[in-house]
Amino acid sequence: MIDLPFEFQILRASRTRLLHVIENNSETILFTIPQGFNNNIIWHIGHCITSQQRHMYMRSGLPMRIPKAFEDTFKTRTSPREWQNIPDIDQLKRLLLETVDQLELDIKSNLFTGYTPFNLPIGFKVTNHLEALQAANFHEAEHSGIILTYLRLLSQ
Repeated sequence: MIDLPFEFQILRASRTRLLHVIENNSETILFTIPQGFNNNIIWHIGHCITSQQRHMYMRSGLPMRIPKAFEDTFKTRTSPREWQNIPDIDQLKRLLLETVDQLELDIKSNLFTGYTPFNLPIGFKVTNHLEALQAANFHEAEHSGIILTYLRLLSQ
């Protein structure tokens, strides 16, 4: 049985940490793509939000709580090298926690009733929205590690 309050505690802690990364670093660091990599810190943060929305809402047949342009900017297989417009940092900061609060309300109100299962590239299948929440927490931990690596590389 999933411990929802704990899963949301993890998600909020992750998102708060990402918010601090944005607030405590220059735009130069946030938008620089380190040599040998394909994305920057801002892309990784936006990607965490987008993936969680796609895995929770889209796979449940529900509208996502992010704008389509935001999703298109940060979904899998995109890169800042393709950006026509620079993402709005204030929107990103707002969505970091706003989407968690909305997701918690939506789960408590039993909004999620159907789900289209999918396989993660790490070798397991996500079969429902509760598993998707757990997978999102794992996914965000992976990207947080990449972000911390970028910060070390870019601060040298």
